[in-house]
Amino acid sequence: RGAMRVKRARKVRKYLRFYRTCHGFRAPYKVLCDGNFLHAVASMKLGEAGDVLAKYLGSSSKLFTTRCVQHELKHMSAEFKQASLAARRLDCVLGGPDPPAKAFDSILAAVDKNNSERFLVCTQDEKLRRLLAKNSPFVPVIFCHTSGLQMEPPADAAGSGVASQLEKMASMPQNERDVLGQEETARDVQHVKTNVRYAKPKARGPNPLASKPKTVKEPRAGAVTPAPGEKKKRKRRGGAGGE
Repeated sequence: RGAMRVKRARKVRKYLRFYRTCHGFRAPYKVLCDGNFLHAVASMKLGEAGDVLAKYLGSSSKLFTTRCVQHELKHMSAEFKQASLAARRLDCVLGGPDPPAKAFDSILAAVDKNNSERFLVCTQDEKLRRLLAKNSPFVPVIFCHTSGLQMEPPADAAGSGVASQLEKMASMPQNERDVLGQEETARDVQHVKTNVRYAKPKARGPNPLASKPKTVKEPRAGAVTPAPGEKKKRKRRGGAGGE
């Protein structure tokens, strides 16, 4: 069980790193919760939604909902009373449809226009999750599982190659990025805009060691200079075995 918890933590760190690098998300995160997610947190007795999300994301977060979600929970059965109370304590997203419009539509409206507010959406609605994964690659989706919170893998990261490259750059220390002279800006992984600048190699003079003239060694005193074409005799080290 502990190994699975570590694995889930690694996954969410990887996904968040991707969203930070490719889509400009920053901590503290803005989290948009719908009614069925708040109900799942309450029924599973996970604690306060804000505390659970902060622990899962590894950072503080600000929770939001919509007026349509609050209206929908208010008119549901007593089973959703805790979720309704939790929704009333959250800030509401400005704009969007007015109650009694569907909560489903209000969530979609909040993340419209490429999710300019950089919301993380928390929902148990499978239809909404599939729709966001298909049409809104800029929206991270979190849901409750029996083992705890989980995040859907980024839809536009699969097989792109760009994501892994940008993740490597994001994990690179700042001083190394400065040395390389690379500046990466990316909002849309499918239309990544980069401004990569490489330092031009400076012109260098000739190697002083390579251009150094060769010096002719003078013969030592008493040394015999061999005649041209005559091989130089070598002295054997040590005495011969037969002498």
